[in-house]
Amino acid sequence: MDTITLSDFFGIEDATALLDPSSFVFLALSILILWIGKMVNDFCTPYSLGEELTSKDNKAIAVSFSGYMLAISIILWGVLRQDIPVEDLPNVNPGKQLFLRDIGATLLWSLFGIALLQIARIINDKVLLRRFSNVKELVEDQNIGTGAVQAGAYIGSAFMIQAATYGETSGSLGRDILVTLAYFVVSQLAFVLFAMVYQKLSAYDLHDEIERDNAAAGLGFGITLSAVGIILSSYIVSSSSILGLALWFVICVFLLSVCRFAIDRFILPGSPLDDEISKDRNWGAALIEGAAAIGLALILSTLFHS
Repeated sequence: MDTITLSDFFGIEDATALLDPSSFVFLALSILILWIGKMVNDFCTPYSLGEELTSKDNKAIAVSFSGYMLAISIILWGVLRQDIPVEDLPNVNPGKQLFLRDIGATLLWSLFGIALLQIARIINDKVLLRRFSNVKELVEDQNIGTGAVQAGAYIGSAFMIQAATYGETSGSLGRDILVTLAYFVVSQLAFVLFAMVYQKLSAYDLHDEIERDNAAAGLGFGITLSAVGIILSSYIVSSSSILGLALWFVICVFLLSVCRFAIDRFILPGSPLDDEISKDRNWGAALIEGAAAIGLALILSTLFHS
């Protein structure tokens, strides 16, 4: 931290900067994008969100949709930090041009991110949880475990998308879109591979437990998917090597596995973690597993990519 002087401490420049009119414009734009995301979700899903949340009190849909809205916010967070090179702008009124281009870029990239989240939902249904229909589990069975996995996939995917849009653009919209799309594909492949490893390390059948409405199984796995997204996104922000990303993924899967083992042996020594999740359906134990994974992800992101 830089040395703070008395004049800095009582200065009003930073306070007045909070009243920048452009910030309120982007706040309104962000609210609009969240509403558009909701409308897109309504169009792409075969159920009525309002009816499920209010008339039926469907908590599974609530968990899934909460993850979806948080994912859109994460993408917005990345887009709003995006730098557009001033030298690429016309010389006429560059401040106004930059402001308008920022608005256009925010809207474009956010809509692109929303579209990718809908693709992530389909991949979740057809690949990640392929043994059953996500819609049936969410709507008919009100399966919170399925909602938790879907929410985790949304959030993990969003971290990958925001990492791809972080920083200065290349100046080529087509290239930036292809790069973002490539990293999104990598994230979905990483989720599928991680699911295979997670299943091998678990003493229970993940799909069966989730299908049997075991919220604990879905909660632990879903939060850990978010952790995978955080870990991988930290690498993308600092490096563009796909080979390096693959190696980083292997290292982090190993460390997440060690973390799960440590929880089993040291934090919950009285009963195996797998038994707590599969037999007792203890969502508290699953929450501890997920929280530890998120914490490890944040620590690894700082230690290796600061």
